[in-house]
Amino acid sequence: MMHHIEIDPRGTAFTITTDGQGDVEGIIAFLDAIVTHPQWRPGLNILLDHRRLDIAPITVEGIDRVSVYFLTLSPQLGDCKIALVMNRDIDFGIARAWELVTREYVDMEIGVFRSIEEARHWLAPSKDAAD
Repeated sequence: MMHHIEIDPRGTAFTITTDGQGDVEGIIAFLDAIVTHPQWRPGLNILLDHRRLDIAPITVEGIDRVSVYFLTLSPQLGDCKIALVMNRDIDFGIARAWELVTREYVDMEIGVFRSIEEARHWLAPSKDAAD
């Protein structure tokens, strides 16, 4: 599994693009890469572009490991929004299950989407927040 981090020009959001066969170690690696990145600040929004990632082989135990690890990073992630974009039905279902299990334990909003445009729109600051 591979990942690439891109920071928007204003430095207000991170996009992580993943590719290949998903595995627990790869997911933990990109989570670590986010919170250790020199430009990371708690509360920045995150777009996880998993359209080229196949997470179907990850077991229920693997999803639990990722969830537990994600919870340990919650203070470093802060009060942010995280959007996951999934391409295949099975991956979308797995991501939604993870979202439902995880979101009640963290101070952030998590959304799972089928299109990158939907995810970007959801992550965009509201006009009210700019006033």
